[in-house]
Amino acid sequence: MIVCQEDSHKKISSYIHNILNVSERYPNTKVEVVKVKGNGSADALRLVANRIKLLDVFRIQSPTFTALFHEPLKPDNDSGSGSGSGGGNSLQKNSNKDDDLTEYVAIDHSTCRLLFAVGSDEVDDELPVRMSILDKFAVVNIHTKLRDAHLYVFKHWVIDYVARSKIQSIKDELIPMLTHFQYSEKVLKREGVDKFLTQPSNFDDFYNARNESSTGGGFVNSHPSASINAYYANLSHHQNSITPASASSSAILLENEDVDQESTDFHKSIICTALVAREGLCFRVNSVPTYLEGSRALIKTISPEDLVPRSVERQKGCQVGDSLIGDSTRIGEKTGIKKSVIGKHCVIGKNVKIINSVLMDHCVIGDKVILEGTVVCDNSKVFEQCTLKDCQVGPNLTIEKEVNGKGETYID
Repeated sequence: MIVCQEDSHKKISSYIHNILNVSERYPNTKVEVVKVKGNGSADALRLVANRIKLLDVFRIQSPTFTALFHEPLKPDNDSGSGSGSGGGNSLQKNSNKDDDLTEYVAIDHSTCRLLFAVGSDEVDDELPVRMSILDKFAVVNIHTKLRDAHLYVFKHWVIDYVARSKIQSIKDELIPMLTHFQYSEKVLKREGVDKFLTQPSNFDDFYNARNESSTGGGFVNSHPSASINAYYANLSHHQNSITPASASSSAILLENEDVDQESTDFHKSIICTALVAREGLCFRVNSVPTYLEGSRALIKTISPEDLVPRSVERQKGCQVGDSLIGDSTRIGEKTGIKKSVIGKHCVIGKNVKIINSVLMDHCVIGDKVILEGTVVCDNSKVFEQCTLKDCQVGPNLTIEKEVNGKGETYID
């Protein structure tokens, strides 16, 4: 089921059924394109709420929801996570180029419990950490380099709640709210969520079910943590500060009076969990730069001898480096291709430079064209002496000679 905005429905449906011929290529698969009014992810969820089925493993473990996290494709050299261990260090905010994507993600890896996920834009000098979290969990790992894959599995009562609410964003509204409900029954009742808890869970049952599950709790370590009391006593000697590694802001502990007398007991029916993908490739593609970055990452998984098939025709002086070339593609003289993905049956002229770009199937590139950070879709043509940087060329288009484009989108 593909859920898209109303103005895109016709084109996407036509592409799926007419161009890809899904019914012929995958006869056992039924693909439905559903249109939704509104821009928020919760709008889409609300539309298909009565058609979503739970995964078997998720039903066995029975958390309120599970979120998938992954590490960046190009992590920095410095460490991105640490365990609260009591001490005088401070929690440094990330200063890398992806700082706008940085989150402070707190996970108890012994149980996969997701305790909170706070965006860097919400943290100034101090990262608030509730005492109730540390009282319940012996070791809290606060990660600064994990990325939310925006892939979630919810209990159906959550879907029912969203369908009756005004929530627009799953990531920005629903996930923070559910994690907060874990240690704030006052807020949970204020939002009327207790009325939807028709099948309450128990944390001990959840932990036992995790060990019995065939997945062993997913990708992360499932062994129990050490003593809570020893760790909590160690914290008390450092004036209510903890030191999850790496940041300029300190992590402060919030006593009861700091949170408006909210309950410090974790709610037994709200259990939020996280899986961290640590093997293979996991990345989210939600923009052209991340699409290109993902393409480069996939190239690295292919053996060098398979990157350029024997059916590719290469003329004298052409150079191909760190790139994947599709079957029966022709490459002209003195053409250079670097860190790119080229589709099948493409024709590339002479003296062409293609860097960090993607060409889909049946593209034609004229002589002396320069493509950098650009995506050219199926059956499109870019004629002689064009220079396209950070551009998108839609399918079945023709870019005339000597066009200079930067950050442009060409669509029909």
